Parts: sequence; C-alpha cells; structure tokens
Amino acid sequence: MRDFEIALGQYTLYRNLINLTEPEYKIYLAIKDSIYENFFQRDSIKEITKINQLLLIVVDMEKEEILQWIN
Repeated sequence: MRDFEIALGQYTLYRNLINLTEPEYKIYLAIKDSIYENFFQRDSIKEITKINQLLLIVVDMEKEEILQWIN
C-alpha cells in the first residue's frame, strides 16, 4: 500500500506538470502483471484508480512485453 501511495502521488504531480506544459501528452503508470492481478483488482483500488483517472500499462517483466494499456 505504501508503494501505491508513493506512486499515486508521483503520478498526480507529473500529470499536473505535463498538463501545464504539454497538455496533449498522456502519462501512464507502468505496473507488473502480478501487481495488477493481486493488487489492482481489489474493488477499493479499482475505485481509487477510477477517482484519480489513472492510466495504466500492465507489463510482463520477464518477457519485457506490454500486456495491456488501460485508459
């Protein structure tokens, strides 16, 4: 949960800075597929993700492959 708290704060800060300087750009939070399955599928985390309008990239770290882009 602490890692999510830090990531959410950084994501929000960077998104705000990008919106000020390059509003046509989008920022995504990249997460491991196992974290997505075990953490981001919780109802409470889904709701926090929705409220904060997080854009996610789910990555298979072993294959170094993007599995999903979630808007």
